Amino acid sequence: MTKVFIGMPVYNGERFLKEALDSLREQTFTDWEIFISDDASKDNTATICNDFAKKDSRISYFKQKENIGMFANYKFVMDKANAEYFMWAAQDDLWEKEYLETCIEHFNKNKNLGLVTTCTIAIDSFGRTLMKAHWMKNLSGNPGHLQVSKYVFQPEILGKCNLMYSLFKTEAVKSTWNAYPQRNVWGQDYMFSLAAISRFGVIVDEKTLFKKRLGGASSPQLSIKKSDEVVTAMNFKNPKNHMFPFGRFQSYLNGHIEAVDKTTYKLLVATILFIRLPRALIIHIKERSIKNYIQRLIKKLL
Repeated sequence: MTKVFIGMPVYNGERFLKEALDSLREQTFTDWEIFISDDASKDNTATICNDFAKKDSRISYFKQKENIGMFANYKFVMDKANAEYFMWAAQDDLWEKEYLETCIEHFNKNKNLGLVTTCTIAIDSFGRTLMKAHWMKNLSGNPGHLQVSKYVFQPEILGKCNLMYSLFKTEAVKSTWNAYPQRNVWGQDYMFSLAAISRFGVIVDEKTLFKKRLGGASSPQLSIKKSDEVVTAMNFKNPKNHMFPFGRFQSYLNGHIEAVDKTTYKLLVATILFIRLPRALIIHIKERSIKNYIQRLIKKLL
């Protein structure tokens, strides 16, 4: 049995898939296997995956007979895990070669941890750096009111949802899924990550070894540029102004409460989100005012 099981759910991933698999094959920690579940892709994903499976016996490929959807596919690869540790690998992300080794070293030092990752770089569709999320190291800690408070207070733009792409103890990730099964709602990755850190210790190593690509399968709300442009601007003066949408608050609140169900943190989580709500309302009003102004201006010009 291998030490690390990497589940890779893919769908029409031909643009970035080879690069992602190459970065995993180059890991200095070599006791791993990759299980790829292709959600009935219509591009050259199958060819790429079969080529990798032929040249590396640690890689296996399975193609779904019909499209089951992203979240069902994430669960499918997780359920296949039979190793001590598990990690989801998105088809468009990248990992520096020391990523797995760094995570395993932390697990070896602290058996009480449930998940380990490193600081993150957000990259665009051409691999260029958009944001270095060095502040993620502040999310390290054991389950507790302080840990949950740090997480819920942190602005969404700063990448806390990427904790779901940590290296997990397999029993921890499956327990987290039982607490908060991912589904097609806004912020599901934020809620899943909260469910994890409210139950298990987490370390975010200060080294920046994980590259999260914005746009594509990992962040479908953004479009991948085909021309030589960045996906989105990541320059902001105040991260607190980049948060959950006001119109999504009720479902976002409900998701957070579900994520910490059967813990002592429900009142704490609800209180913090209501404290943050007025800022979301102010941002909502400003954005609507600007949008209405632009629309009126366009009408005048036409």
